[in-house]
Amino acid sequence: MPAMHGLTNQNGKYCMKSRFLFLKYRKSRTFQAANRKGGSRRRRLKIFGLHRLDRRSDRLTINLLAIVLPVLSSLISARIGFLRHTPFALHVLCIIFVAMLGGFAPAMVAVLLSIVSSYYLLFDANGLHEPFWITALRCSVLAVIGIFVAVVNRGRHRALSALQDRTAELILSQQGSRCASWRFDPRDKLRWQRGGYEVFGIPFDAVETLPSPIELMHPDDQSHVRSTIDEAIRTNGPIHLQYRVLFPNGDVHWNEARGAPVAPGVAVWRGVTFDVSERKLAEIALLRSEKLAAMGRLASTVAHEINNPLEAVTNLLYLARTSLAHSDDSQAYLASAEAELGRLADITRLTLGFVRNNASSRNVDPSSTIDEVLSIFRHRFELKRIQVARSCQGGLLIHIAPHELRQILTNIISNAADALPDSGAMLSIKVRQENNSAVIQIEDNGHGISEADIRRIFEPFFSTKQDVGTGIGLWVTRELVEKNGGTVSVRSGDFPGGMKTSFRLEFPLAQDESS
Repeated sequence: MPAMHGLTNQNGKYCMKSRFLFLKYRKSRTFQAANRKGGSRRRRLKIFGLHRLDRRSDRLTINLLAIVLPVLSSLISARIGFLRHTPFALHVLCIIFVAMLGGFAPAMVAVLLSIVSSYYLLFDANGLHEPFWITALRCSVLAVIGIFVAVVNRGRHRALSALQDRTAELILSQQGSRCASWRFDPRDKLRWQRGGYEVFGIPFDAVETLPSPIELMHPDDQSHVRSTIDEAIRTNGPIHLQYRVLFPNGDVHWNEARGAPVAPGVAVWRGVTFDVSERKLAEIALLRSEKLAAMGRLASTVAHEINNPLEAVTNLLYLARTSLAHSDDSQAYLASAEAELGRLADITRLTLGFVRNNASSRNVDPSSTIDEVLSIFRHRFELKRIQVARSCQGGLLIHIAPHELRQILTNIISNAADALPDSGAMLSIKVRQENNSAVIQIEDNGHGISEADIRRIFEPFFSTKQDVGTGIGLWVTRELVEKNGGTVSVRSGDFPGGMKTSFRLEFPLAQDESS
């Protein structure tokens, strides 16, 4: 797993680019935050061009409009011919306007002044007379319109306030969970929902000015991100990827993006990006802890393995010393002693292979690695009388760090050995090619695994062993397998040969480096 620190000098230019974007938009972000402090009434005034009024004068302004607009409507209607024959036309518009701005009380003031001003300035001044019931009907219609608009507007205002509250809660939840939501259309830029956690360390306004946010990602991750997105666009499938981002202050953060098409066949994705840096740090700590635990188990095994050849060498040297008169016997004893010392050298070399964590990956033949791991467990297998059936197809290559493959096989074989019975124990290891994959299958005839335990077997800290184990061995195994592009699965049941449990590892075949 890549480290979270220790950046090389090649990232200096990349870091300066992020810092420049951050400084460029810091001032504009301050002004944007100040502009968001206005209330809902200010937003409604903005629709009508009255947003420059300060909050304390809003109520006075609306009351003045409720008085002035009805009078102006009456004056205009009295002087324009076609409006004179459609009285209250302008008054209806003015009442709706005031009701939307001020609510019920200003709307009723506008209705009353519309009736009074139209009587004195429109009807009486122009000598217009109409039956009382028509005038009463017009006034009733004005009142109904004012009440209706005020009630509807109050409901709309409440709905808007509730929506704003939910939006504020969503923003708080995104900030608390360190995530941000987005919308991706291949024909447009990636659009980010404002208020989310700044997963790139700079404002989203700065991110959207770039041709693509991939420019802000770690150079080693950019090609993987591009290929994953291209594959999702080609198949109209979900997006799931992890990548590193270098913040302007130089810190490396891990992000995880998950998204899915809004509908089948629609090339638009909605998703969420999480900052998973803390989880990555915890995973690194767990991997180190498991390696230390594996080394402890290995030390116990190596102690047994070293003790046996040392005893054999001691006995052989004694026999050689006491058999100097018989040169042929002495030569045989010394040859056996040399073989046992060679075995000690092999055990030491394999032990150092576990300790030296060389992170570079290369093409590895899994068959040879299996032989190395089995040689370490040979004494343990002899004590428990475990029969090992090995069937490995040679010449298969997978691209993986050798110490990671050894750790994967050690975890699975060690668990199998723990589960085997005291008599009649059998362990089967097979390596074969299936299509473009190398498959490693490890089976044992132990007591098997229950269905409930199989569902949780790869969870961290889950263990069926009461006194031994940390519960993270198989979790680490899955992480290492998936990190190298492989898959791991387990089944339990009645299999051929009396086997009860079967682990299957599948890795993509690597190209021969010599070709």
